[in-house]
Amino acid sequence: MKKLLFFVLAFSIHYTANAADSFSTLEERMTGKEFKETGIVKLTDEELAALNDWLRRHSVATLENAAALSASSSATMDASEDLRGLENQKGTNPDGDVIYSTIVGTFNGWKEKGTLFKLANGMVWRQDDHDTFYVKPTENAEITIEKGFMDVWHLSMVGHGSKVRVKRVK
Repeated sequence: MKKLLFFVLAFSIHYTANAADSFSTLEERMTGKEFKETGIVKLTDEELAALNDWLRRHSVATLENAAALSASSSATMDASEDLRGLENQKGTNPDGDVIYSTIVGTFNGWKEKGTLFKLANGMVWRQDDHDTFYVKPTENAEITIEKGFMDVWHLSMVGHGSKVRVKRVK
Protein backbone atom coordinates (compact mmCIF):
# COMPACT_ATOMS: atom_id res chain seq x y z
CA MET A 1 0.00 0.00 0.00
CA LYS A 2 2.91 2.36 0.76
CA LYS A 3 4.32 1.70 -2.72
CA LEU A 4 0.97 2.57 -4.27
CA LEU A 5 0.71 5.76 -2.23
CA PHE A 6 4.27 6.71 -3.21
CA PHE A 7 3.48 6.05 -6.85
CA VAL A 8 0.29 8.12 -6.73
CA LEU A 9 2.21 10.98 -5.10
CA ALA A 10 5.05 10.75 -7.64
CA PHE A 11 2.58 10.51 -10.50
CA SER A 12 0.65 13.53 -9.21
CA ILE A 13 3.83 15.60 -9.09
CA HIS A 14 4.79 14.48 -12.56
CA TYR A 15 1.30 15.11 -13.83
CA THR A 16 1.09 18.62 -12.44
CA ALA A 17 4.37 19.44 -14.16
CA ASN A 18 2.76 18.40 -17.43
CA ALA A 19 -0.66 19.94 -16.74
CA ALA A 20 -0.91 21.34 -20.25
CA ASP A 21 -1.39 17.81 -21.58
CA SER A 22 -4.87 16.34 -21.72
CA PHE A 23 -5.69 13.89 -18.95
CA SER A 24 -4.79 10.30 -19.70
CA THR A 25 -5.76 7.40 -17.48
CA LEU A 26 -3.10 5.36 -15.75
CA GLU A 27 -3.74 2.52 -18.18
CA GLU A 28 -2.97 4.82 -21.12
CA ARG A 29 0.14 6.38 -19.57
CA MET A 30 1.84 3.27 -18.21
CA THR A 31 3.36 0.30 -19.90
CA GLY A 32 2.07 -3.12 -18.93
CA LYS A 33 5.29 -3.70 -16.99
CA GLU A 34 4.91 -0.45 -15.04
CA PHE A 35 1.27 -1.22 -14.38
CA LYS A 36 2.24 -4.59 -12.88
CA GLU A 37 5.33 -3.36 -10.99
CA THR A 38 3.37 -0.64 -9.18
CA GLY A 39 0.71 -3.08 -8.06
CA ILE A 40 -2.07 -1.15 -9.71
CA VAL A 41 -2.97 -4.30 -11.63
CA LYS A 42 -4.35 -5.64 -8.32
CA LEU A 43 -7.00 -2.92 -8.10
CA THR A 44 -10.57 -3.71 -9.03
CA ASP A 45 -12.07 -1.85 -11.98
CA GLU A 46 -13.99 0.36 -9.54
CA GLU A 47 -10.85 1.16 -7.50
CA LEU A 48 -8.88 1.97 -10.66
CA ALA A 49 -11.68 4.21 -11.93
CA ALA A 50 -11.78 6.00 -8.56
CA LEU A 51 -8.00 6.53 -8.67
CA ASN A 52 -8.16 7.89 -12.23
CA ASP A 53 -11.03 10.16 -11.22
CA TRP A 54 -9.08 11.44 -8.22
CA LEU A 55 -6.05 12.18 -10.40
CA ARG A 56 -8.24 13.99 -12.93
CA ARG A 57 -9.90 16.13 -10.23
CA HIS A 58 -6.64 17.00 -8.50
CA SER A 59 -4.57 17.95 -11.51
CA VAL A 60 -3.37 21.54 -11.63
CA ALA A 61 -5.20 22.18 -14.92
CA THR A 62 -8.47 21.02 -13.40
CA LEU A 63 -8.03 22.96 -10.17
CA GLU A 64 -7.09 26.17 -11.95
CA ASN A 65 -10.16 25.93 -14.17
CA ALA A 66 -12.66 24.66 -11.62
CA ALA A 67 -14.99 27.57 -12.26
CA ALA A 68 -15.06 26.85 -15.99
CA LEU A 69 -15.62 23.16 -15.35
CA SER A 70 -18.52 23.72 -12.98
CA ALA A 71 -20.09 26.23 -15.36
CA SER A 72 -20.00 23.84 -18.30
CA SER A 73 -21.03 20.72 -16.41
CA SER A 74 -23.95 22.36 -14.64
CA ALA A 75 -24.87 24.42 -17.71
CA THR A 76 -25.39 27.49 -15.55
CA MET A 77 -24.10 29.79 -18.26
CA ASP A 78 -26.11 30.04 -21.45
CA ALA A 79 -23.97 29.69 -24.58
CA SER A 80 -25.29 33.05 -25.80
CA GLU A 81 -23.77 34.70 -22.69
CA ASP A 82 -20.37 33.06 -23.22
CA LEU A 83 -18.71 34.76 -26.16
CA ARG A 84 -15.39 32.94 -26.02
CA GLY A 85 -14.20 31.86 -29.44
CA LEU A 86 -16.56 34.07 -31.41
CA GLU A 87 -14.79 36.35 -33.87
CA ASN A 88 -14.38 39.99 -32.82
CA GLN A 89 -15.95 39.24 -29.43
CA LYS A 90 -14.49 39.00 -25.96
CA GLY A 91 -15.80 36.34 -23.63
CA THR A 92 -17.46 37.08 -20.31
CA ASN A 93 -14.61 35.25 -18.57
CA PRO A 94 -11.31 36.86 -19.59
CA ASP A 95 -9.33 34.10 -17.85
CA GLY A 96 -11.34 31.38 -19.57
CA ASP A 97 -8.85 30.03 -22.07
CA VAL A 98 -10.15 26.49 -21.56
CA ILE A 99 -13.70 25.26 -22.11
CA TYR A 100 -14.81 21.95 -20.62
CA SER A 101 -17.92 20.24 -21.92
CA THR A 102 -19.21 17.10 -23.60
CA ILE A 103 -20.19 16.49 -27.20
CA VAL A 104 -23.90 15.75 -27.45
CA GLY A 105 -24.57 12.22 -28.71
CA THR A 106 -22.11 9.76 -30.20
CA PHE A 107 -18.61 10.99 -30.94
CA ASN A 108 -16.12 8.97 -33.00
CA GLY A 109 -13.55 11.62 -33.92
CA TRP A 110 -13.12 14.23 -36.61
CA LYS A 111 -12.98 13.42 -40.29
CA GLU A 112 -12.90 16.53 -42.45
CA LYS A 113 -12.92 20.30 -42.43
CA GLY A 114 -16.39 21.60 -41.61
CA THR A 115 -17.37 18.85 -39.13
CA LEU A 116 -19.67 20.36 -36.48
CA PHE A 117 -19.33 19.67 -32.76
CA LYS A 118 -22.46 20.39 -30.70
CA LEU A 119 -21.63 20.73 -27.01
CA ALA A 120 -23.80 20.12 -23.97
CA ASN A 121 -23.24 23.74 -22.87
CA GLY A 122 -25.02 24.96 -26.03
CA MET A 123 -21.94 25.95 -28.01
CA VAL A 124 -21.37 24.76 -31.57
CA TRP A 125 -17.84 24.57 -32.99
CA ARG A 126 -16.70 23.73 -36.55
CA GLN A 127 -13.52 21.86 -37.53
CA ASP A 128 -11.22 24.32 -39.29
CA ASP A 129 -8.50 22.06 -40.70
CA HIS A 130 -8.16 18.78 -42.58
CA ASP A 131 -6.85 16.61 -39.72
CA THR A 132 -8.44 13.26 -38.99
CA PHE A 133 -8.78 11.43 -35.68
CA TYR A 134 -10.72 8.23 -35.09
CA VAL A 135 -11.80 6.88 -31.74
CA LYS A 136 -14.18 4.13 -30.64
CA PRO A 137 -17.72 5.60 -30.67
CA THR A 138 -18.26 7.31 -27.32
CA GLU A 139 -21.50 8.71 -25.94
CA ASN A 140 -21.27 12.28 -24.65
CA ALA A 141 -17.47 12.37 -24.95
CA GLU A 142 -15.68 14.73 -22.56
CA ILE A 143 -13.74 17.38 -24.47
CA THR A 144 -11.70 20.49 -23.87
CA ILE A 145 -11.36 23.46 -26.15
CA GLU A 146 -8.24 25.51 -25.49
CA LYS A 147 -7.24 28.92 -26.74
CA GLY A 148 -3.87 28.91 -28.45
CA PHE A 149 -1.52 31.29 -30.17
CA MET A 150 -3.17 34.20 -32.03
CA ASP A 151 -6.64 33.31 -30.70
CA VAL A 152 -6.75 29.95 -32.47
CA TRP A 153 -8.83 27.37 -30.59
CA HIS A 154 -8.14 23.61 -30.43
CA LEU A 155 -10.55 20.83 -29.46
CA SER A 156 -9.35 17.58 -27.92
CA MET A 157 -11.06 14.59 -26.38
CA VAL A 158 -10.16 14.09 -22.71
CA GLY A 159 -7.62 11.29 -22.39
CA HIS A 160 -6.25 11.66 -25.91
CA GLY A 161 -3.44 13.87 -27.17
CA SER A 162 -4.81 14.63 -30.63
CA LYS A 163 -6.13 18.15 -31.21
CA VAL A 164 -8.03 19.76 -34.06
CA ARG A 165 -8.29 23.47 -34.88
CA VAL A 166 -11.87 24.73 -34.48
CA LYS A 167 -13.89 27.92 -34.90
CA ARG A 168 -16.97 28.76 -32.92
CA VAL A 169 -20.22 28.89 -34.90
CA LYS A 170 -22.75 29.44 -32.09
